[in-house]
Amino acid sequence: MERNSTESGTTDVIDVVADEQIYFDDLWNWHLSQYVQQNPDSPNTQLFSVLALLNAYVPDSYLSMQECQHILGPPDPINGGPPFSQRMVPFTELIDTSENVRIDPVIAQNVVERLADSGVTRSNTAKLLMSFLCGDQPQPDIVQHIKDLLTKREMGEKRKEEFSRLITHIFEEERLGHAVSVLKTASDKFRQNPSFPQTISRLYLNKYKNCSDKAEIWAKRAIKRAPKNSYVADTLGQVYKRRVIACQGQNIFHCATEALRAFKDVEKKAEQEEGPERHDIADTVSMSDNFNNRGLFGFIQVAKIVFEKLGNDYASVQINLKEVEAKFEFFEWYLTYSRLDMTSLEPKFFWKDVAECYKHYTGQTAAESTSFPGLLDRLNQGRFISKGRRAGFEEAEITADALQSIRDTLRTSQEKNTDDVKVAERYILSNIILSNKMPNSPQPTLVDELQAIIFQLLDTEVGRRSPEFYLLVLMLFWPEERATQEPGLVINIDLQRYVTFMADAFERVGYAKYLRGRYLLPLFFLGKGSGLSKWIHKSRLDAIVEEQVDTELAAERDRRTEMKMRRISDMWCSGEVWQIPQVQEILLPVRVEPSTNPREVFVYVGGKKTKAITEAKPDGSALRLYYLGFTIQGPVVF
Repeated sequence: MERNSTESGTTDVIDVVADEQIYFDDLWNWHLSQYVQQNPDSPNTQLFSVLALLNAYVPDSYLSMQECQHILGPPDPINGGPPFSQRMVPFTELIDTSENVRIDPVIAQNVVERLADSGVTRSNTAKLLMSFLCGDQPQPDIVQHIKDLLTKREMGEKRKEEFSRLITHIFEEERLGHAVSVLKTASDKFRQNPSFPQTISRLYLNKYKNCSDKAEIWAKRAIKRAPKNSYVADTLGQVYKRRVIACQGQNIFHCATEALRAFKDVEKKAEQEEGPERHDIADTVSMSDNFNNRGLFGFIQVAKIVFEKLGNDYASVQINLKEVEAKFEFFEWYLTYSRLDMTSLEPKFFWKDVAECYKHYTGQTAAESTSFPGLLDRLNQGRFISKGRRAGFEEAEITADALQSIRDTLRTSQEKNTDDVKVAERYILSNIILSNKMPNSPQPTLVDELQAIIFQLLDTEVGRRSPEFYLLVLMLFWPEERATQEPGLVINIDLQRYVTFMADAFERVGYAKYLRGRYLLPLFFLGKGSGLSKWIHKSRLDAIVEEQVDTELAAERDRRTEMKMRRISDMWCSGEVWQIPQVQEILLPVRVEPSTNPREVFVYVGGKKTKAITEAKPDGSALRLYYLGFTIQGPVVF
């Protein structure tokens, strides 16, 4: 039977790889193995091992010819010595000198393993690298290579690996003490860099038994080197938290006090850090791509542990209830408005710890919250990717009756507190949420009522309200299509003005700071309905996507949950969601126009143009459909 071109091409690649492996095996067994065993300390064996280590663990790395000659030592070719290729015999065939000096990364991995089998260990080679190339003023690229070798943690299937690949291989293939020794060498070489003592602390904490004292010492050394860095400070908090877990009886109070103090310090430093856009002040403050939430979360974890060990009577003496509530409120909106990125969610235990700690100290269930983000999350409950379900909580979809009861309670509260903006926001949102549960229910006067409530607040605190307030303003006053226009009060507002107010509020209240580097979740999409029904909660699209993925994976048995999560993420990332007929049936396409800012487009609304952030690049195609959504920052085109 003839193979098709794809099968043939794949097979050819496999054959080439197999041939290269056979060639390497023969070269090593017949020429290199004996030489290495007889000359483990020769300059060319040492240089070869350094190159192999670098390219096996930092694939894009290389050494300059000058650096190689430094390792080889005299005589240099410019002084009449033999050429590089001659000095590197019998390794010459495996070394690429076409630009700089390097070894193919796949070959390098093979070499590192064979060298280790011959007694040339990874740990000794790492020390050789630092000894040869890290003098008083090492080259910046060499410093970065060493940092990557010893501290860069690769992304695993669900989260970052615990340690760098090299450190992991050293303590797995050699001894734990060898890994610590390499890191201590690096720490002595680079006395300003906090990463090496920080990693040593984490090794003592996570890989040794009963070594929290040493972990504490090295964590404090790291903090001395980077006193403003919240991520470095967090390591000490983790050391103290581990002690709280191990403590019993009244000792818990002392251990918890240390841990809480450490995590509050992390929180304080995180508040003072700036994002990468403030590179102009990088020399005066600590910088981070994301806001570090570990101080807040560490506090929650310690408070939860203390309660579970001592019970409420003792725990409430040490833990401030208002602090627990404040941190719960932070994570409630933090996880409702954003996620790590388009494909990644927080670990399952994250919301579990937050919700359980909150219930311990307040007696209230997180899922029953009627705060603004709590209401937004109600329609997510019971969905496959809901944070409650992922945390392992029993969670059913909320019923229309339950939503009506919430709405009625908030109506009563709003009628008694007509000047309370927060109550008004929650009451208006509860109606929009309910309309998503009951999209076909009649609303002849409801929109007018809600518009009137928020309209009376527009002339006070102008431009100084919350992003949530301006989200509701835009949703309530977004023009109807003429064909679906409902009779009643018609109030025209300057949409662009309130889009600007919303973006400014996003910055002013701190969301830009706390959510930097994260993916802002769309909360609602513009649909084909009218009144409140034209706003489609994201959960309705999630339900459509989930149903389609379930159909696709119906025959799967193994790893179904993992495959389902990945497939759902892929559909959102690739834009496949927008091609699903059921999605197209409920969303209203919008007309867009490119802007000079590549991150923005203009959306035509009611005959006028309004700016929106874009996740879709207009390509001029008349067939392409664009849809409008809202994040907590403002309108977004998909």
